[in-house]
Amino acid sequence: MKALLRLRPLILALPFLLAGCAGTMQRIADCKVGDWNAIGHKDGIAGEPANFAERKEFCDDHADSKQATVGADGQYAAGWNQGNWDLWSGWGQQDGVKGLLATQFEQHVGSAEVRKHGTPLNRPAYDDGWTMGNSSYWHAIGRTAGTEGQPMSAPLEAARSRAAAMQMRFDEAAFSNGWQAGNRTYWQDAGYNDAHNGVPDSELQNRAARARSAGVQVQEDAYRAAWNGELINYWRNLGTEDAVNGREFTLRSKEARARGLKVLETEYRLAWENRLTDYWRQAGADDGYGKPFLLEDRIANANRNKVFVLPSTRSVYTAAWQEQNARYCQPEVAFERGRANRGMAVEVCRPEQRDQLKHAYVSGQDYEAAAARYRQAANDLDEYNGRVHDGYQRLNRLEREMRNASEAKDRVVNEESKKQDARREQERHELLDQIRRNERRRDDARMWAEQYQRDMESLRRNIY
Repeated sequence: MKALLRLRPLILALPFLLAGCAGTMQRIADCKVGDWNAIGHKDGIAGEPANFAERKEFCDDHADSKQATVGADGQYAAGWNQGNWDLWSGWGQQDGVKGLLATQFEQHVGSAEVRKHGTPLNRPAYDDGWTMGNSSYWHAIGRTAGTEGQPMSAPLEAARSRAAAMQMRFDEAAFSNGWQAGNRTYWQDAGYNDAHNGVPDSELQNRAARARSAGVQVQEDAYRAAWNGELINYWRNLGTEDAVNGREFTLRSKEARARGLKVLETEYRLAWENRLTDYWRQAGADDGYGKPFLLEDRIANANRNKVFVLPSTRSVYTAAWQEQNARYCQPEVAFERGRANRGMAVEVCRPEQRDQLKHAYVSGQDYEAAAARYRQAANDLDEYNGRVHDGYQRLNRLEREMRNASEAKDRVVNEESKKQDARREQERHELLDQIRRNERRRDDARMWAEQYQRDMESLRRNIY
């Protein structure tokens, strides 16, 4: 325990040591590359002060050759300046996007990270990044208002007032651009939802009238592009749904025209036929795995099942049935079904396969019976092994007792001690007899376990 306490500081410091090691290896790799602009940029963006001399000394000590070429100090300085700029600009942009004030710069100045590294300050870089972030902040607010279908005027005034109250820079252009983008999304969503729900594009007139009365800009091109794109999916979805629900194009077309909805017959029929093709392919696959060829029955019952028969139905069903039937009519399948006692419809297989499949099925049943006997024999083997082990342990203890008693210098020989010796000798003989019986039973169990295992291997091997 004391040793662990002494090692505790080292254990706690291990992650930091490993991190330092990784950092050192990276610095050595940078030295070997010799890109002093990149080295300077890494120092700058890590918040480190510019220190070309220290970096050069490190590289001279760890690289294969002197890495600082002519002009390396200038390259390092240029890279460091850019890295320091990127660091502060990034912090400023993050703060601006969050809607924080530019005075947040002072929080960074006093942060533990900046004090730890002695990071040189860069207010112009922070302000530049903050301005970009602030623009993104107002763009997002404007976009939200536009996406919600609000007119620009009220949210714009609210945003301007909010900025004034917070004494924050307000970027009206960014807000306006965001609102425009959101307004376009609003009309795209409207077009998509109408087409998705089978609403005619004439609904645009009503939507536009309501929008104009509310002072919302109308973007008809955005609505129509989204509506036309989703209408294709609407008819495809209808075709897919109707194919297995007993409906077809004539009825759908009549309903659509009554509502003034544009009809896309080609898209509907293609999806309708694809879905029916999948249906008949799946039906053939389902029947093929252990069932008879039921195509005629399925065709006769198609009306009741609310499906249609295609010109390709027979070939699609047959191909799928034959593929699955070939998978089903395999000795391995019959063997495993026999093991599980699940039944095997050998009559659906080719006549020349049936005897082999019956044999494989029975072999699977026999295999499971042999497996059960093997498990019992293996359990018996474990039990008798344990009994033999326990018997020898008891025998060893008894013989030690007998030996210690006979070798004791102060042992008194009398009738009682002789009787005790006789009892121990009798117990020893009984233990030996018991051990021998258990060893014979153990050997028998091992023999049967090996025999059943051979039987199982033979049954599996001979299914072909």
